[in-house]
Amino acid sequence: MTEWEYAKQIIKKINDHGGEAYIVGGAVRDYVRGTLPDDIDIATSLLPEDVMKLFPKSVPTGIDHGTVTVILDHHPFEVTTFRSEGTYSDSRRPDHVSLGVTLEEDMLRRDFTMNAMAFHDGNVVDLFGGRLDLEAQIIRTVGSPYERFGEDALRIMRAFRFMSQLDFTLADDVRSAARTLGHKLQDIAMERIAIEFEKLMTGPAYRRALTDLVELGIHQYLPDVSKQLVRRVIADRRAPVNAVGGWALFVYHAGDIRWLTPWKRSNALKREAGVLANLFDSGLDTFTVYETDQATLETYLRMTGSTESSDALKRVLPIQSRRELRFDGRDALQVGASGARIKHLLADLERRVVLGELANEEQTLREEAIMWLQREERS
Repeated sequence: MTEWEYAKQIIKKINDHGGEAYIVGGAVRDYVRGTLPDDIDIATSLLPEDVMKLFPKSVPTGIDHGTVTVILDHHPFEVTTFRSEGTYSDSRRPDHVSLGVTLEEDMLRRDFTMNAMAFHDGNVVDLFGGRLDLEAQIIRTVGSPYERFGEDALRIMRAFRFMSQLDFTLADDVRSAARTLGHKLQDIAMERIAIEFEKLMTGPAYRRALTDLVELGIHQYLPDVSKQLVRRVIADRRAPVNAVGGWALFVYHAGDIRWLTPWKRSNALKREAGVLANLFDSGLDTFTVYETDQATLETYLRMTGSTESSDALKRVLPIQSRRELRFDGRDALQVGASGARIKHLLADLERRVVLGELANEEQTLREEAIMWLQREERS
């Protein structure tokens, strides 16, 4: 059973108990464009406590905003009560939320027309011309873009993200409002901006989106993003294939992994982006293939247009990790190594086995270790 079919089961049960319910948001946008998405949200006229009574397996994941997560056969769905939102005095979140409104009032609070459609019983409810904008491949806001961006400035970044992902054009008033209100991005948590930015970088039209982002002056509200840096990224023939690839391009052209620090990304992501950026400089040799994580190696190969796979490159290596080396720390102690020499000896043997200079055989490695120690004592 597909996610769409599970969602329809939830809607039917709500309908059978006197409520209204619709699939909403990006799922409907994707459905209109000809795909059945896996990430599906549902909006309903029922209050959260009534939804939880209907579905025993449900969790109040955002009860203050009317959201519960309903679980069917281990498939989670966010079900949110129709709501309207008050003013956004901090340009980030509504000062108050009102539940129990109509579907139209609920759709009015959404960002773009293409995201303000609802689906029920085979019909798309389109109150603001979302289908026409999808056909025209244009991004418009629900109502005034000055109001929508004033409420939540992150919507400016979302506009560029959708531009990249869908290869759409920003409506003229959306462009104007973004230029005017871009400074409000300074009020938004960097983690939220970073998520939208990396989604932008993995879209097929990321170069076009970056070009407009600079043209409208939005780059100046992003940490250490200069026109020159963006232009170098746009000119780079390597296209990001995932979030790490996008960050790596910026790190590579910034020339310093510390460029990523103010973006508040995880340490793991920063490390991987740094390794990938270094590969752009060094390229691949046998030992680099060996010591590079397979996921990072795969990203590098895809970004450089290689037809080889990381798995194939790894598979032909004599060993996959030091654990497979038939000589370890205990063996090093037995032949007389101690202290830091153990580390250096193992590293030397590991490298030479990977490069095919030594066979990964116990006796061969033991003899070579003894000769290595003798050379070290003479030097």
